[in-house]
Amino acid sequence: MKNPFKTYSFWIKILAAALLITLGVWLIIDVNTGEKFATFIVLMFTGLVAGVFAIIRAIPLMRTLKTGKGRLTCIIEIAVHIGLAAGMIFAAIAKISNEDSQFADFVYQNYRFAIALFFYTRVVSYFVCTVLCKEETKKLEFWIHIGILTLTCVICAVAFKGRTIAWIIAVLALCCSVFLIAEGGIGYNRYRKAIAKEREEKKQEQSSLEEGIEAPADEELIIPMNDDEVEDTIHIH
Repeated sequence: MKNPFKTYSFWIKILAAALLITLGVWLIIDVNTGEKFATFIVLMFTGLVAGVFAIIRAIPLMRTLKTGKGRLTCIIEIAVHIGLAAGMIFAAIAKISNEDSQFADFVYQNYRFAIALFFYTRVVSYFVCTVLCKEETKKLEFWIHIGILTLTCVICAVAFKGRTIAWIIAVLALCCSVFLIAEGGIGYNRYRKAIAKEREEKKQEQSSLEEGIEAPADEELIIPMNDDEVEDTIHIH
C-alpha cells in the first residue's frame, strides 16, 4: 500500500505556500502601518529558529563529540541559544499582548546584538571543538564559519532596526512560497501521471487476460488418424 503522506504531500506544500504568501504580505503591510505584528513575527521567528537549532543539536552532539571539553563547550553554546530563544519568544508574546511592553521594546531595539551573540557563540564553539578538541570538520564548514564571524562583525557595526529583518523575513517567505508552489505543481503532475500509468497497466492486464481465455476456442482440435495402427490391433479368429 502506498504511503498517503508521500502521495499527497504536494497538497501540504501548496497549503504551506499559501500560508507563507499570507505571512509575507501581512508583514509588508504591518511594517508600513504599525509594526506590532511585524515585531511579533521578527522576535517569534528568530526565537523559534534559535530554539529549534539548539534543541535538535543537543543529543546528537553529546553522543558524537570525542572529548569532554568539546561537550562542555557545546552545552554552554546551546544554553546561551536557548536563553536567547526564550527571551525573544517571551518578548514576542508580551508585544502582541501589550503593545507598550517595555521588555519587548528593549529586546526589539537591541535585536541586532542578540543576533550577533547567537552567531558569535556558534563560531567560538566551532573553533574550540575543531582546533582545541581536534573534532572533524570540512573545508566548506570552515569557510562558512569564517563568513558567519564576518557577518557578526557587520551586524555589530551597522545599526539597523527590526523592521529591516521583517522585510527580509517577508521576502524569504515569498521566495519560499514560490519554491513550494513549484514543488507542489511537480508533485501534482507526478500524481496524475501515476494515475494514468496505473490505468494503462490495468487495461493491458485486462486485455491479456481476455486474450488468454479466447485463444483455445480459435484453435482447431486435430485428432490424428492412423489406419495402419488400427488395423494392427484388429485380430480375426
